[in-house]
Amino acid sequence: MNNSYSFFYFDLKLKSPSDMALKRGLDDFAEDTYDSAEFFNNRFQGIKKITVLEVEGVALRLMLVYERSTPDKVTAKELTVFSRFLYNERGWDKFTKESSKLFIPTKIVPMEWHEAHFTITADFERDSEDERNKRWPSLWPDWAEYEFDPDLEETNTATVSCEEDDDISYEDELTDQQLIAVLNSILATQDLGSKDAKEAKKSTIKQIKKLITPWAIYG
Repeated sequence: MNNSYSFFYFDLKLKSPSDMALKRGLDDFAEDTYDSAEFFNNRFQGIKKITVLEVEGVALRLMLVYERSTPDKVTAKELTVFSRFLYNERGWDKFTKESSKLFIPTKIVPMEWHEAHFTITADFERDSEDERNKRWPSLWPDWAEYEFDPDLEETNTATVSCEEDDDISYEDELTDQQLIAVLNSILATQDLGSKDAKEAKKSTIKQIKKLITPWAIYG
């Protein structure tokens, strides 16, 4: 396992649950979150990925893992793509009274590998043989397969924040760091995915090059 991996446990809840959410809960819609996790992981392949651990009531729990570098401060904004997919592609706007926000974090916990592994295997009883893993690989992530090597484990010293300013919001612009991560992801995965996805990524790359080439030449 890459010893640059860093692990973060998230507790999220609906910020302003609708009457429907309060009445029905999110439990029956767990598969939507698995779909969203797969979308997120494909988008940020080689950079970061998530595993949904539990959907219960108006809350959900997940693990966020960085595969390369870790931001100086980890907040719920790192999950914007995950949340936006649920809102726009799975109709989760019906679960919130606010058009610009779906979730807020109630807990973010930096973890070492052995803690993350215990969380997914013991606390949430995930099984590598679960049939659902074939449809949603994110339910049993690759890092859960590795054997623990204490010589490779590094202390997770990242700063986390659950402050209101760090909540997930679709009205926010991307930060510079998020922009770089997205661009790196598009470049790294331009030859992966369906034909339409590959063409869309290559078209995006071409447009970006056209925009920034003058700056590269003339400064």
